[in-house]
Amino acid sequence: MNEQERQVVGAAEFQSDATLTRSIVGIVKARDLHLTRSGAGFVSTDGNLSISNGGCGPVLANGGVTIQNGGCGPLIASGDVSIENGGTQAILTAGGATVGPNAFVGVVVSPKVTVAEGGRVLLNSPMVLALGVGAGIAVGLLARLVRR
Repeated sequence: MNEQERQVVGAAEFQSDATLTRSIVGIVKARDLHLTRSGAGFVSTDGNLSISNGGCGPVLANGGVTIQNGGCGPLIASGDVSIENGGTQAILTAGGATVGPNAFVGVVVSPKVTVAEGGRVLLNSPMVLALGVGAGIAVGLLARLVRR
């Protein structure tokens, strides 16, 4: 496992698991990645991502994502996503999404969404689908009116 502590780096790519502690990195790619008291721009993992007391920008994870006391930008994951005491803009996951206490998510698209007491979700899968259908109908009607 590669471990970086107190680093400021533009980009970092690890062939195996990596742990970043007290670091700031622009772009990170690793198999499994653990961010502890760190910040990163774009994050891509071939496996799991865990964030503890830190944050990052957009995330592409080929596994699960766990966030405790932190947050990230838009998140796409093939595994389960769990957030506690933190938040994210949007979650698109093939696995389940758990929004724990004191967590906030703007939009969640997942086959199973669990929101614990104290957690908040602005829009979940059925609401996003309904919003998309409604917006499509509204744009279609507006286009028809403009053509006349």
